[in-house]
Amino acid sequence: MAYWDSKQNKIIYSPSIPCQDNPGWTEDDCGCCNGIEWGGMYPRECRPCGGGGAVFRHIKSGALALYPGGPFVGKVDKESKEV
Repeated sequence: MAYWDSKQNKIIYSPSIPCQDNPGWTEDDCGCCNGIEWGGMYPRECRPCGGGGAVFRHIKSGALALYPGGPFVGKVDKESKEV
């Protein structure tokens, strides 16, 4: 999960992990802080990951889901890798 590195003054993201039980899917760092959105006046649960801190990405299509084959939460643009 993403975390703030105060020495480097930047957010550090975890690398993608291939899903052992679900070939063709990877577990990706959502980019939030352990399920909480960055910034704001008060803590708020991250919408894309539902507070889990990670989303699952289908490698061929770029579809993002809460779990492999589960409720879809977006898509990664293949050229830019943006959600």
